Amino acid sequence: TRSRAHAAFILPSCKASSGEEAVLQFLSKTPINNVVQDPSSGRVYLGAVNTIYQLDSELNEQARAETGPKEDARTCTPPVSACQDTKPTPNVNKLLLVHPANGSLIVCGSRYRGICSLVNLTNVEQQLYYSDSKGERTYVASIEDGVAVVGVMSTYVRDGITFDVFLVGKGYGSLDSSKLISTRILQDYRDWVVFESIIEASTVQATPFVPRYMHDFRHAFKEEGFVYFLFSRTMGSTDNKNFNFVSRLCEEDHHYYSYTELQLSCGLGNRYNKVQAAYVASPGKELARVMTELGQYGTVQPEHKVLFMVASPDEDSTDSALCMYPLNAINDKLVEIITACYSDSGKIRDIPAVDIPYSSKTDQFCTSHTLNNFKCGADFLPSPLASKPEFALQVEAVFTKNVLLTAVAIAVENDHTIAFLGNSMGEVFKITKVPVQRCHLKRDCQSCMSLRDPYCGWCVLQGRCTRRSDCRRAEEKNGWLWSPNQQCVTIKSFHPPNLSCKKTQQVTIIVPSLPSIGQADRLRCVFPTFMSEATMSSTQVTCFLPSPSSLPATPDNQDFVAVPIKIFFNDTVELATKDFEFYNCSATVRRAEHAPCMACVASPWGCQWNIQDHTCQDMDDLVLGPHIIKHRQCPQFENPDPFLIPVGLKTTISFEGINVNVYQVNKPDVLYKSYRSYFSFNKSQETNVFFYVKDKESGKKIDSTLNVTLYNCSVGREDCSLCKNADPKYRCVWCTERKSCVYKTLCTNEQALSLKSVSQITPLYGPLKGGISVTIKGSNLGIRKEDVKAILVVGVPCEHQKDKYAVSTRVVCEIDSLDSQSATRGQVEVELEGGKRGTSLAVFTFRDPEVHSVHPAKGPKAGGTVITISGSHLNTATREDITVTIEGVACTVESFGATITCKTGEYRADKVPSDLLPVTVKYGKSTTTTVSSAFQFLENPNIQDHQPRGSFVCGGRSVVVTGSGFDLIQNAIMKVNTSTNITSQAVSKNDTVLQFLSPAVNASYESFKTYVQLDNYERELTPFDYHPDPAFNLFAKPIIITETSIISVTGRGFSKAMTAKEAQAFVGDVQCIVNTLQDNKLFLDPPSSQPRARSKRHRRRRDTSSNSLDLLIKFGNGEWLVGSVHYESKYEVPFFIIIPAVIVPMLLIILISLYCYRRKSQQAEREYEKVKHQLENLEESVRDRCKKEFTDLMIEMEDHTNDVSEGRIPFLDYKTYTDRVFFLPSKDGANDVMITGKLDIPEARKAIVAQALNQFSNLLNSKTFLINFIRTLEGRPDFTARAKVYFASLLTVALHGKLEYYTDVMRTLLLELMGNYVDSKNPKLMLRRSETVVERMLCNWMSICLYQFLKDSAGEPLYKLFRAIKHQIEKGPVDVRVKKAKYTLNDTGLLGDDVEYCVLTLQVLVHGEGPDVTPVKVLNCDTVSQVKEKIIEAVFRNLPYSLRPTVDSVTLEWRPGSTGQILSDLDLTSQKEGRWRRINTLAHYNVRDNATLVLSRVVHTHHNYNQNQDYQEERNALLEDDKVFHLVRPDELDEMKSKRGSMKDKSMTKAITEIYLTRLLSVKGTLQQFVDDFFRSVLCSGAVVPPAVKYFFDFLDEQALKHDNVDEETIHIWKTNSLPLRFWVNILKNPHFIFDVHVTEVVDASLSVIAQTFMDACTKSEHKLSRDSPSNKLLYAKEISTYKKMVDDYYKGIRQMISVSDQDMNTHLAEVSRTHTDKLNTQVALYQLYQYASKYYDGIIQSLDEDPAAQSKQLTLRLQQIAAALENTVTDL
Repeated sequence: TRSRAHAAFILPSCKASSGEEAVLQFLSKTPINNVVQDPSSGRVYLGAVNTIYQLDSELNEQARAETGPKEDARTCTPPVSACQDTKPTPNVNKLLLVHPANGSLIVCGSRYRGICSLVNLTNVEQQLYYSDSKGERTYVASIEDGVAVVGVMSTYVRDGITFDVFLVGKGYGSLDSSKLISTRILQDYRDWVVFESIIEASTVQATPFVPRYMHDFRHAFKEEGFVYFLFSRTMGSTDNKNFNFVSRLCEEDHHYYSYTELQLSCGLGNRYNKVQAAYVASPGKELARVMTELGQYGTVQPEHKVLFMVASPDEDSTDSALCMYPLNAINDKLVEIITACYSDSGKIRDIPAVDIPYSSKTDQFCTSHTLNNFKCGADFLPSPLASKPEFALQVEAVFTKNVLLTAVAIAVENDHTIAFLGNSMGEVFKITKVPVQRCHLKRDCQSCMSLRDPYCGWCVLQGRCTRRSDCRRAEEKNGWLWSPNQQCVTIKSFHPPNLSCKKTQQVTIIVPSLPSIGQADRLRCVFPTFMSEATMSSTQVTCFLPSPSSLPATPDNQDFVAVPIKIFFNDTVELATKDFEFYNCSATVRRAEHAPCMACVASPWGCQWNIQDHTCQDMDDLVLGPHIIKHRQCPQFENPDPFLIPVGLKTTISFEGINVNVYQVNKPDVLYKSYRSYFSFNKSQETNVFFYVKDKESGKKIDSTLNVTLYNCSVGREDCSLCKNADPKYRCVWCTERKSCVYKTLCTNEQALSLKSVSQITPLYGPLKGGISVTIKGSNLGIRKEDVKAILVVGVPCEHQKDKYAVSTRVVCEIDSLDSQSATRGQVEVELEGGKRGTSLAVFTFRDPEVHSVHPAKGPKAGGTVITISGSHLNTATREDITVTIEGVACTVESFGATITCKTGEYRADKVPSDLLPVTVKYGKSTTTTVSSAFQFLENPNIQDHQPRGSFVCGGRSVVVTGSGFDLIQNAIMKVNTSTNITSQAVSKNDTVLQFLSPAVNASYESFKTYVQLDNYERELTPFDYHPDPAFNLFAKPIIITETSIISVTGRGFSKAMTAKEAQAFVGDVQCIVNTLQDNKLFLDPPSSQPRARSKRHRRRRDTSSNSLDLLIKFGNGEWLVGSVHYESKYEVPFFIIIPAVIVPMLLIILISLYCYRRKSQQAEREYEKVKHQLENLEESVRDRCKKEFTDLMIEMEDHTNDVSEGRIPFLDYKTYTDRVFFLPSKDGANDVMITGKLDIPEARKAIVAQALNQFSNLLNSKTFLINFIRTLEGRPDFTARAKVYFASLLTVALHGKLEYYTDVMRTLLLELMGNYVDSKNPKLMLRRSETVVERMLCNWMSICLYQFLKDSAGEPLYKLFRAIKHQIEKGPVDVRVKKAKYTLNDTGLLGDDVEYCVLTLQVLVHGEGPDVTPVKVLNCDTVSQVKEKIIEAVFRNLPYSLRPTVDSVTLEWRPGSTGQILSDLDLTSQKEGRWRRINTLAHYNVRDNATLVLSRVVHTHHNYNQNQDYQEERNALLEDDKVFHLVRPDELDEMKSKRGSMKDKSMTKAITEIYLTRLLSVKGTLQQFVDDFFRSVLCSGAVVPPAVKYFFDFLDEQALKHDNVDEETIHIWKTNSLPLRFWVNILKNPHFIFDVHVTEVVDASLSVIAQTFMDACTKSEHKLSRDSPSNKLLYAKEISTYKKMVDDYYKGIRQMISVSDQDMNTHLAEVSRTHTDKLNTQVALYQLYQYASKYYDGIIQSLDEDPAAQSKQLTLRLQQIAAALENTVTDL
């Protein structure tokens, strides 16, 4: 059992003093990871987080060893004393194994790279062995919490010595060793140390396992010389689906040659493909029999071993299954696989069956050797082996459950097998055939038996449910009754079976399964109020019954009382119980009041009836006489005649008397007559009436069974036909006089069947071809369906539908087609039996319907679109007669009339969108009308995203679903699945956005699934979570509101499903602003003036008596009244206080001043007033600015994560990336020949030049030549720094095909460079700038090697950072002329003025691309070009920047009315301010929110070209005068500075301007998470570090050791200069080098600030910051120390990583060369390189001539030949 706070280990105990099964448990404060038991001592060991527990067999704690928390770090290589940045870290137990040979316990944890220890089995507090200094070879477990480790004990033989070892199976953690399976020794031997992996088998320990196959080990065991591992893994492809495998090794195989994997399929279609746990056990006799009978397991014996496995599906963690695999079946399958590979070329039945996992081999690898000789493999045989999926061992799931099962254990009891299954919630299930509970919980035998649990049985003489071993007399006959037999000790019968309640006697009780009773034992019979001793004889128990006086009363509703008899053993244990019945004869008459005598004598008790006193008595043979009735000879009256009596007719009733001679009547059987008046009854057609006879003398009832039936002919028979249709036995007739149905005798004038007119026909219209049903309603339409002989509709025969006939009232027929010559209008005629006819008053009309149109004309393929069909005469026939189809797709009719509506079904054809399909309406069987090309099925709507992703259970939160295709949808609802579906209709809808209010749900439900249903298309919103409603803390007292107050509301759970923008708050009836919303706090700005109404809920009620106002918080539908507030009353100081307090002192001052300084005082007073006025103005300005900026900051910090759209990352391909990194900074930029790839070579010389360039390429591959070439160039003074950079880039491209050679040359040149700097005593200056070719080569080498790392890891956070900066800048005004923005990180690019602006949402229609509009957010202060940029980015967001249209290639047209207006930056309407002209903005054109704009591409036709020329000329003319501005005039600041004024004016101006610097903090805070994410992705050695970085840093460390004057700070500087400053800063400042994006100047300014911060973080020197430091430095001053530590940790982590060998690096570089070289302009690079060789030809020749190595290779001659060919000169060489 696991839990967050603590864990419990629980066992059922076999011993219990109380007689009940006890539950043993042990509580751990931390989760328990592993449990093992020492079989010899019975001790239990628990491996928990931070603790190892030693328990006895009763789970009492004997000892404990603390294993954590320990000081550790993920990247730390033990010993920990050598590591920095460690912190206390919990130690998760990964492996626990009992090593009985030397009495130790193997303990492996997650700390210190998975090092193990040995502790004493008898006292785990005593550590027997631990060492953290033996290195990687002793790292056993994993430091990753999610990586499972399994192990099993074994032995290993070497040099004739047998060693104890354990085998380990381990998944992969990012910092773990790559050994998935290893053999670990448990003692030191020669070079081996304890825990070392002593078998090197690269096949199953190599790195290729790591990222691709995702092994998850779950169990390890050994059996009969083999070791088995059970795990799940993927197939190594991009598909991450798991498969279950069991692998097997020979225990004596010292090289893992025998390693073979067999796939295990669990459930139908291998549904349960992720193993969770397993157990190996013998199956037990019963299970073995069942498995054998099933056939799929082969023959299974009780002593065989079976692998029991619980598994779950990949995609569903709430479903699990138990599967069983006999070990014999596994071994047989493995042998079959191995045999096929060794002798049959890997085939079974001519089908390939064998795979080599973890290898890319596709050739023939299986051989034709003999298995008998190499059953454990050999070095020359293929290894490892695996079965192909087709040859997996397949079994069906034997048990499934809708939970995640994570544990399994097996036990056998009484030959039956019990499976104990544990789930992820800590619950345990016990499985045999059905789920069961524990024995001791059952308190009686029946519930114990109902368990059907092989563990349980009823211990009879102890009276409890126990295991057999816990029952003391279980071995005695019937002493312990086994649960599955379903038999308890029961009382079978009594003798006598019952007794009168007026008597008492002994009773004999028959108990067949009674256990034997000893002489010392005692039995008793216990009644509710009586107890008697019992005697036992065989299966009989005899005891006395209680006396009549002690019996309970007979219940009112029965004639006996049941009294339980309980047989007790030794007064405490109840053996059996059963009710004994005491009967009461006098109560039998209650059963039949009208036949008391028969009820008495016919009762099962044998009672007798006394006629004289009308009583029922106990049977008494002594009481005799004619008045005693014993044998069903009761006097009674029966057989009334007639039994049918009509209402309203006086009738004589006769009946018979039997056995009435006892009443002294002359004849034994007499016929009696009763004369009665007529009966009246009109509530139903008939009713039953009972008569009885009384004895005149006593007034007692004599037994009577006189039942007659009264009936009324007129009820339910309202017309003649219904009357005639009555059953003849009633003799009902239709009476003309009464105009009703009566009994025949009551009528003197009976009428024959007549036919009335037909009252109604449906429908009134039908198609000419007929084939529809007509319903005719009326009265007297026959008695039987056969009475209807003919039906004519407008003279057309109509076939009678007999199954729809209703007597007298309804006839249904199907009309035939109308003859073309016949009339189309007429009546309906019905002919009945005997020629009687009825004619309708209504007229039926034949006409053909016609369908004209269908609307709408398109809908989603899922269906659900309600279409309206219009036409003429559509209401022909009835709704039931018509069907609508759309090319075979049914359309369910919703309404029928002048128009028809129907709902489309699902379109299942493959072609989507479909063609325009015909819509067909079919009337009946023969008439169809069709509209061709009327309806088209389109793709279902595409739901892409939804925001927000949760709601409170109170609902009402606005949920916006985005996607496409929503215009097709008619009905959009959001629904939540609970016990009933709760729905909410969309509140707004367009083609791309749906808005819902989340439904309110019942908080008592634990889980909800939320769906969006669009017509018939349904899609689950994932994730969408319902959170409990927030809790608010009520105000203890009213809050007092002043002018500057901010209201703070506290509680919890606010931010779970709400933002400040959505939340609402009301003070009284006025809404106030929600400034900030945190999870436990809410900050509100109250209204500036006091609201009138006290509460929003009572706006009409004005409360003038109190200043107290309700504060109401509203989250969606939820409303909370958190308290009250009241506004502070303004207190005005009275004049009588002002006068003495202010005026008098001022007068005194003036008088004193006049006295002292009469003339100067007036000037001082004026100066004082002026300064005071200026200070007040400044204070007011500062207050307003700070409050506004603070509000902006809080809002942005709340919303920034929702505003930044991540989107698809537009990575550049490798060629474009290298072109931009290498050559874009060149003087020609994008037009550089290396980027364009265009060489100006005559066609006739191309072949010769190509050949010569290939020779030149070979020459460059000579290291001697290349080194001389570079040295010569660098020795020339005119070989500038720019030329060196360009030359190095050309060289990188030219040598890209051999990057390992390029690296070798670079290393050589770097060693020279390093030597020069070290010798010059300035080693720290190395690599600072690109002053040499090799420094640029290094930069290019890093760019090449880190391209994939950029794509896989660092690119995403960099792109998010770029997008976040761009988005944040564009949220506020950006001046296109001065390149300044309101929101930026760069203080020099900060827009100083407070520009007024508002956000507009434009509906943009792209010309020529359909009617769909795109909403685009812009600012009304944006120029037209800025608006175009934002529109292009929104409309073409799925295209990279290079494929989007440019701003100049599109025009923007605003259509406010019927005419359109082209918007442009400058035109004749542009506003002028003196000599300055303002660029047009949306505000200039007065474009409003939600306006529709049309974006059109400029088409260069002749006419259009002239128009465009005119526009350009106009624009150029306006731009000739360079006095153009956007938001701020550039001269305003200059004019302000040049104004003459005092220093105070300048200081005030500067102070007010610098208030805007708060925006820098605002933007920084908004972007902080993105900056941190990027830095972490680049500076995290715990993640994937590119091998090139590790390789090069090791190279620097290695070289530093060779020089005395290179300290750690110098090495740090070298690494910083080589990677962060040389590569990362370049990419950070130029995102367009790696992404297809456009970087504007204002974005670049902010990127530069972050890049500078990155550079500062990488330097060792401390920056002394002061108040005069640049704002950019101060902005990130606090974070610099954190970033510096990240850099230090990064460098240390890389140093501790496993080295990258030259071979591994060369392999990696060769792969890069192979993948990308073909795409580069290698020939152009060679040609450009040769230009340098040509320019410095003589110097190169001289250098080669002076080099002996060059002379020996004739390099001079080869260069001369190349020069002759490339320069087309004749030479005699």
